Amino acid sequence: MTPAPQGSFRVMTHNIGGGAKQFKGTVGCISEEQRQAMTTLIIKMKADILCVQEVVQYTDADGILHSMVEHIRQAGDYENFSYGETLSMKKHMQVKKDTLVDGLFKDWWDWSTGNAMFSRWPFSRLGDVGKGGVPRNIPIFQPTLYEGNRDSDPRFVILGRIKRAPYPYVLNLHLTTLVGERPPTSKPDIIDAARLTRYHQLERVLDLVKRHIIDAGHPLLLMGDFNANPSEYCIEQFLEQELGFVRLIPKNDLPTHAKAGMVDHIFFSPAERLAGYECWIENSKLARQASDHLPVLADIIIK
Repeated sequence: MTPAPQGSFRVMTHNIGGGAKQFKGTVGCISEEQRQAMTTLIIKMKADILCVQEVVQYTDADGILHSMVEHIRQAGDYENFSYGETLSMKKHMQVKKDTLVDGLFKDWWDWSTGNAMFSRWPFSRLGDVGKGGVPRNIPIFQPTLYEGNRDSDPRFVILGRIKRAPYPYVLNLHLTTLVGERPPTSKPDIIDAARLTRYHQLERVLDLVKRHIIDAGHPLLLMGDFNANPSEYCIEQFLEQELGFVRLIPKNDLPTHAKAGMVDHIFFSPAERLAGYECWIENSKLARQASDHLPVLADIIIK
């Protein structure tokens, strides 16, 4: 594979959990058709930096780890990767969540889901690009008690830095959606509550990076499943108008999820360091076989 020119990166964000849920959310239950689709898609897209959400793994009764992270790493030939757990059997066992109950009776030692980041280049320390480091998994919402549903799902973000000039920071997130927010059971009060929750979560994310990254003028790629459409307050008013983030608008700007709409995004800051980009949604049969979310990709050039 030909290395990208200096300052040029191909980035991709993809929520792969939708496809996995169809098969009980476990690597061992994913059909061979879906596994092959995911493998072929990753090879075809050739992303330099790949951020995925809702990646799962479990350890069976013999102590063997079955990991989507490892599957993606091998498919994309990524030497550098990091997995950030958000929910696990050991920490969040809840009888209302079928996957955890089923896993218990399959004698799994543990099961977990989370976000992951993959890179063609090594990661550096967050505060020292001269030294190698690892991305950090940071909580932005931790419920007092996990109730086994999306309303109480813990939410984390992965923050990493690429050890290649101009050393961009990369932030991979997955914001909340609430039961009753999406059609056909949408309720106005639930929709309002979900939008407010996402705003507060994004506010925490930006508080995390404001002083050391945004105010310092360092390049930042912010991507993931926002569960929010471009016109939602947390994006259009807060992220873009107030904070000056640039949404990389896909040339085929279409829904990335059939029910939720255009909810997967890539943003960049600061605007003056973005020399150019081309963004698109991979709208293909292959992508639809891999997940119920379509991946968003961008070729960017950073000053």
